[in-house]
Amino acid sequence: MTGGLLAAHGLPKLFGGTDKRPPSALSSLLGPNYAPAWEKSGRANFAQHLGQMGIPLPELAATTSGVAELAGGIGLMVGAATPIASAVSAANMAVAVRQAHWKSGLYGQGGYEFPLLLGIAAMAIGLTGPGRVSLDRLFA
Repeated sequence: MTGGLLAAHGLPKLFGGTDKRPPSALSSLLGPNYAPAWEKSGRANFAQHLGQMGIPLPELAATTSGVAELAGGIGLMVGAATPIASAVSAANMAVAVRQAHWKSGLYGQGGYEFPLLLGIAAMAIGLTGPGRVSLDRLFA
């Protein structure tokens, strides 16, 4: 679930944007708020938001964050390269907590409770391993 949620947040950062729609299967699965979020996202929109927060090299940061969430999320979801997927995902969430959500506090809209939880869950998976049903185990 942690990996799926990370991937669901990474997809629109990389492929969303104005006048773009997510695949209908994703919209059905993730609910009515996913399509509008997809349209508000995209690398250019996300980079602009990061730039307004004072993040250096916002275009690179937007792409890196999207890739970390998508690839790290998929890795966690299927148990592939789990230590790397865990580290990348946890690091990305740590940056999100500090740079984007910290000023809003732990709880509430814009707070850091959700990215903190995703980062801790990613670290826990990395520390305990992906489990018996995973690609890492299948190919170990």
